[in-house]
Amino acid sequence: MISRFSNLNSNMNSIKPIAALAIGSLLIAAPASALTASVGASVRANVGSTTVSANVQARITTAIARADQEIERRISALNDLNTKVQAMTKVSTGEKSAISTSVQTEISNLTSLKAKIDADTDTATLKTDIQSIAQGYRVFMLVIPQGRIEVAADKVQTLTTTYTQFAAKLQTRISQAPAGTDTTQVNASLSDMNAKVSDANAQAQAAVSLVAALQPDQGSASVQASNKTALQSAQKDIQTAMSDLKTARQDAGSIVKTISSWKVTTSAASSVSTQ
Repeated sequence: MISRFSNLNSNMNSIKPIAALAIGSLLIAAPASALTASVGASVRANVGSTTVSANVQARITTAIARADQEIERRISALNDLNTKVQAMTKVSTGEKSAISTSVQTEISNLTSLKAKIDADTDTATLKTDIQSIAQGYRVFMLVIPQGRIEVAADKVQTLTTTYTQFAAKLQTRISQAPAGTDTTQVNASLSDMNAKVSDANAQAQAAVSLVAALQPDQGSASVQASNKTALQSAQKDIQTAMSDLKTARQDAGSIVKTISSWKVTTSAASSVSTQ
């Protein structure tokens, strides 16, 4: 499966898990006489047979609201990734569909989790569900970085195709150099350009191979460490590929400049011969 570039700097960084949301303990129901006596001191709301203080209920409501925001943030990032995946050009329809399906599965799971959290009334259950946003759904730690690497690799391979085609045109122009022209340097630059383009393509493919089969760690420390290592290695591959393409672009610029000087020299010679 092939994937892709979309700014691997700060966006590649893993986000910290959601800060623990403090939820107070349920208060033990008091006798009716005690409740009557304490009306002026504390407003209380009945939930089934359990009496919960308004303060605790407010904390639960706040915790749910924050959890919803975190879930929506992840869903938004996944939708953005899916848009980039559909714009990829160096992968088959089947591969794009597989990536898109994976993204949509995460969105569906997060949507279901949001509904569960919104309906939670038990503090222990709510705490567990909130923790699972970061621990069970590795959107920012795995899914997004994985997808962005695939998108970045796709962009690298698109560029390598363009550079390869341009290199062929440069080769044609070099072969048409004026008689007696020393083409040693431009041929060396063209060879370096082709080598860098080839390496960039190989680096992109290596990055995809590293991340294609990664799965959420589901709380496993060893799997989490393995995923992190693979993502970091893939990111370095993409960075190397981009450095290769930068050098290839410089080589192409040098070749074009030299070829342009041939035109000037030929034009000047023609001008002199007609005088």
